[in-house]
Amino acid sequence: MSTSLIPTFRFDNYPQAEEPVQSSAPPEALEQLVVYRREEKFATCRQHMEQHRRQFFKLSLVEQGGGTFYLNDEEVVVAPNSVLLVMPGTALRWHLHDEPQTGLYCFFSTDFYNAGLLPSYQLHAALAGAAPYVYHACTPTEYAALRQSGEQLFAQQARLEKARLYLRLLLTDLREWQAAPATAGAPGLLPAVVQQFFQLVEARLAAGEPALQLEFYADALSVTTKHLSALCRHAMGRSAVSLLKEKVVTEAKVLLSGTQLPVGDLSYRLGFYDVAHFSRWFKQETGQTPSTYRTECAAYK
Repeated sequence: MSTSLIPTFRFDNYPQAEEPVQSSAPPEALEQLVVYRREEKFATCRQHMEQHRRQFFKLSLVEQGGGTFYLNDEEVVVAPNSVLLVMPGTALRWHLHDEPQTGLYCFFSTDFYNAGLLPSYQLHAALAGAAPYVYHACTPTEYAALRQSGEQLFAQQARLEKARLYLRLLLTDLREWQAAPATAGAPGLLPAVVQQFFQLVEARLAAGEPALQLEFYADALSVTTKHLSALCRHAMGRSAVSLLKEKVVTEAKVLLSGTQLPVGDLSYRLGFYDVAHFSRWFKQETGQTPSTYRTECAAYK
């Protein structure tokens, strides 16, 4: 089995979480939830960070400052008075503006948020499964409401039950602002099989295992490929094959732009039988060869 070429951090080894927020916080709090003021942590490893992944969520309330964030293959310009939620497993790098940075950011685990919730209210059901992030530039009224909940979250982070309630209150607003999947069912809710399909694809891609065979996921989920595709089409408006290709293209772009892995090695890592096959497939999906895409990314950087 291959390993990730992009650093993947846990709570205990992420650069922005090296120091406990409060010495009085119970040990389990620092493994599930940490909240910082952006101005207090700005001095060390904040203005620029190279591409990495995390095994937890990051929620940022940006009051002043902001910058340019690169999330998988997307560029997001984060403005003052905005909120950004980044999902676990998303490849992320950023450049912050050279000006005061204020607000809050919070790391939290899926288990922390989901504790005691019915499945249909848990994070991967409530958030659109295919989206690597939620970003919203707030009105003054919207940001004032978020700031109030955020300050309570910061103050109560050592009291896990209270902190969990304020975190859920914050994410209630984000669910209204996310791009909802095209669905004939309830907006924003994904069937468990579709959620698990996305999770399996992302896990295989992050581990460097071949990911393009739809039959693998159908077998793992104990459904037929036809049924899996029907579920995806109903929930997302697209077939399982289309969604799978999109995720593999995104991972290919992440590896081309964020690593020095030769294109031949990259193609085998993604499950293609040779570099020519991968190059033809990538060009068909993106309109560019892998080498051209990498060269353009390098020039842009």
